[in-house]
Amino acid sequence: MSEMSVKLEGLEKLLKALKAKPPIAKVGVLSNDAGRSGGGNNAVIGAAHEFGTSTLPVRSWLRVPINDYLNAQLKASGAFDKETLKQVINSGSLIPWTKKLALVAESIVLEGFDTNGYGKWPQSDYTKKTNAQTLVETGQLRNAVSTEVKEG
Repeated sequence: MSEMSVKLEGLEKLLKALKAKPPIAKVGVLSNDAGRSGGGNNAVIGAAHEFGTSTLPVRSWLRVPINDYLNAQLKASGAFDKETLKQVINSGSLIPWTKKLALVAESIVLEGFDTNGYGKWPQSDYTKKTNAQTLVETGQLRNAVSTEVKEG
C-alpha cells in the first residue's frame, strides 16, 4: 500500500482565524484630542457635515464614500489576493486583512476631501463666492482622520 500525507497546518491556522472573534476596524475622527486651532472640535464638525444640521446640508465625508467605493477599492488593492490570504494563514489572525481594509477605507475618505466628496458635496454660499472647496479650507478635519484596528 502507498502512503499519503496531508499537511493541515495552514488550514488549521485559517480555521483558527475564521473562528476567532473578528477584529474591529475604525476609520474617522478617533482621537480624544480632536480640537481645532481657533476653537471647535473636528469630531463635532465632522458629524455636523456627515449628517447635516438645520443650517448645513449633508456632506458625507465618511459613510457615503466608504459605502460607494470600498468594495471596488478592496478588489483593486489586492485585499482578496493570495498574498493577503497567506498573511492571514501565517499569522492565524484576520488582523493583517482588517488592517488592509481599514487603510483602504481611510484612503477613500481622504480622497473624498480631494474631490469635493467625489463631486457630491453641495457648495455653501462661502464656497460659491470664494471658489474654495467645501470642508477643505483649513485641512483640519481631513488631518484628523485616522484608522485603528483592534482585536475583537
